Amino acid sequence: MDVLIVPEARREIEALQALRPAAGTWGVLVGHRRGPRYFVEKVVTAGPPERLPDERVLEEFDRIWPGGIIGLAVIKPGAAFKRAVLAPAWYGKIVLQSTGPERWGRVYLSQHRGSRKIEASPFFRAALVSFERRFFLDPVPFAEAAKEEARE
Repeated sequence: MDVLIVPEARREIEALQALRPAAGTWGVLVGHRRGPRYFVEKVVTAGPPERLPDERVLEEFDRIWPGGIIGLAVIKPGAAFKRAVLAPAWYGKIVLQSTGPERWGRVYLSQHRGSRKIEASPFFRAALVSFERRFFLDPVPFAEAAKEEARE
């Protein structure tokens, strides 16, 4: 299982960096799942730190994008946010967490020179809300983006 951020969603996240959101600010991830891969197609800023994501929020967004909400993105989540997403409503959803300074991180993925190895930025990580006797965040790697054909 892995997460692929499409270029448009990556640009949206980079654009949010200009806003310098506060720790705890969160948004929803719109996309789809195909086999073991989650495709993040859009990121929508949704809530301030004091308003936690709950089942009602998920229902409201699901009404707008039926079946399209695949997870959440959050800036330096606090304990209350983590408790809120470790619940049945978010089971099977992706959580992208900023782990560095109060910013979204410049890019999710970085490419090493001379190799095709892709790894998560030190400022961002992905996890899947899973359940095994209790809810927990199971780390998920980022997928390597396919190279685009050169246009002439």
